[in-house]
Amino acid sequence: MKQRIIGFHQDEFSDWVAELACNHNQHVRHQPPFQMRPWVTSEQERQQHLGAELECRKCDDEAGYLRENRALVRRYYDELWNQSKWELIPELLADDFRFRGSVGVATRGRNAFADYVRMISNAFPDFHNRVESMLAEDNRVAVRLQYTGTHRGKIFGIDPTGNHI
Repeated sequence: MKQRIIGFHQDEFSDWVAELACNHNQHVRHQPPFQMRPWVTSEQERQQHLGAELECRKCDDEAGYLRENRALVRRYYDELWNQSKWELIPELLADDFRFRGSVGVATRGRNAFADYVRMISNAFPDFHNRVESMLAEDNRVAVRLQYTGTHRGKIFGIDPTGNHI
């Protein structure tokens, strides 16, 4: 992924490093044989390259990692919840998974979460999540959802109403 050069500095070995707009730093050398790019040796040339773009491998790596995280979260909603594939719980969730639901329920661990999923599914057999937006950064993914379902089973002491939510 190409990123703009916003500055330069020298590392502890006096090699020039480009400071990129993505907040990553990249040594300014050619690929093997790793020779210094000629334009980096003078202040005037460095200044002329401000705003130029370099390929940032760290951004490429992060983009792949973020795609994987988004795909995992999408499977969580599409397959585990919407398709009732509860057998995916061990694959998708860590042993010590913590869940805080929108109705105030908090669970810890796969088994407690599986009980919660069953409770929701029994009360709302047609329960469905629709992902409206998803943001991923570092190792976190935030999702804005719309839930729908018909209240057909008892939940939290409330008898079925038949209402669609």
